[in-house]
Formats: sequence, structure tokens, C-alpha cells
Amino acid sequence: MSLWTADIHRNGTFDQFINFPSGVINRHSHVLVSICEISQPAGEPLDFPFIGDATMTIHNICPRDDNHLQVRISIDWDSPLNCRLWITILD
Repeated sequence: MSLWTADIHRNGTFDQFINFPSGVINRHSHVLVSICEISQPAGEPLDFPFIGDATMTIHNICPRDDNHLQVRISIDWDSPLNCRLWITILD
């Protein structure tokens, strides 16, 4: 099992591709992904997770043989938000 994060700045419905080092992921990998918004409190790094007013949905998760994970995401907000994907790979 391995745990990963990926930060994104997006809105709408889109496919996000996350690149992994060779040998970490392939089409047979079992992958779980969750999403939350992140903020930057004054004087702190951009890494404070919270649940805001936007609805965020993970629709599809597709591990691939080219060391990429493809995730279809919807972020229901009028402008891009800072978000963090929490990725668990179970192999």
C-alpha cells in the first residue's frame, strides 16, 4: 500500500492526470481517491484541508500502464479552487 497527494487548482468537470514513478501504478492497481479543498492561513503554507461550500465529486478512477492515474472530477464552483487529492494505491 502507498499513500500520495496531488494538489490541483481547478473547477468544472475535467480529467486530471497524475504521474507516478515507474513501477508504482499499472492497470491492475486498486486505487482510492478522495478530494477536499485546501486553504492557506496567514503565515502558513497552502495545506490546510477543509470542507467549503463547493461540491466536489470523484466520478471515475482509471490506473494506467504508462505510470499515470486518470481521475474524472467535478468541482461545482464558479472559479478555480485549491484542492488536494488523497490517493491510496493498494497492491
